[in-house]
Amino acid sequence: MLSLYLAVLDDQSNEEQFIDVYNTYKRLVYHTAYKIMGDSYLAEDVLQEVFLYVAKNFSKIHRENCHELAAYLVSCSRSRAYDMLRKQREEPLEEVPDAPDDAPVPDDAVVSTDNIQHLTELIGQIKPMYRDPLRLLAMGYTNREIAESLGLTDEVVRMRLFRGRKLLWKELNSHE
Repeated sequence: MLSLYLAVLDDQSNEEQFIDVYNTYKRLVYHTAYKIMGDSYLAEDVLQEVFLYVAKNFSKIHRENCHELAAYLVSCSRSRAYDMLRKQREEPLEEVPDAPDDAPVPDDAVVSTDNIQHLTELIGQIKPMYRDPLRLLAMGYTNREIAESLGLTDEVVRMRLFRGRKLLWKELNSHE
């Protein structure tokens, strides 16, 4: 794989430096990606993408400070890993056959079509700052993914979800 990176290296005079950077930081990039992906093959894919990007832009990357370089590579691997996870979520899932579910449903868990329509209308009426995180959460995104996609911190997303739910709960109870 190293030969592929060297082939796309933007300046061939930097081969030895690139090999040194690769050998020094490949485990860091891999482990960072593995913590996010939870799969060794996917972590290897992230590792390859990160170092392919580094090879293409090697002359532009500052390598004087090893701590800054390590932080940069960790940031790149996190970004690539989250991008890969996001793409996986966007792929259509296999269709699940309609099989009857014999599990009993509690009475308070049953949601009527009217309630769903009313809830959808209420979500559409609240401010976008609360509506957008709620919709992303309903689509299955985690708080961290919501924060990244909206350019917010995890704490802000958590607070907006809390306040959005509170607004919805208040509206639902006021109409009953």
